[in-house]
Amino acid sequence: MQNPYIDASLSFRFLNLDKLQAFTLTREVKGATYTQHLDNNCYVGSVPLLGEYLDNLNIFYVRQQINIIDCDIFIEVKSENTSGTFTTPAIVNKLLKHIDCKLTFAFTLSDV
Repeated sequence: MQNPYIDASLSFRFLNLDKLQAFTLTREVKGATYTQHLDNNCYVGSVPLLGEYLDNLNIFYVRQQINIIDCDIFIEVKSENTSGTFTTPAIVNKLLKHIDCKLTFAFTLSDV
């Protein structure tokens, strides 16, 4: 049972794309977005972690020859409580079997 006081979002991020790769990502992977990272002169692409996106995400990763250190799974958890538990959905493990990248967590106390 999911905790009603916790809200979470999951996404796969490409942390160092050039402009053409960022544009291609949004064309080839449904739901993908990108933003410019001004400090590093690159683009950060993000894809929501949904089962329907995994095949295209993996194909993009392989075709673009993305370095594994330039990727992560971003898990953002927002909670009204200062304590509690959050169970990582199975889709995270499924993706890690194909792209064994790092996990990045963000925890925020807020009004959910």
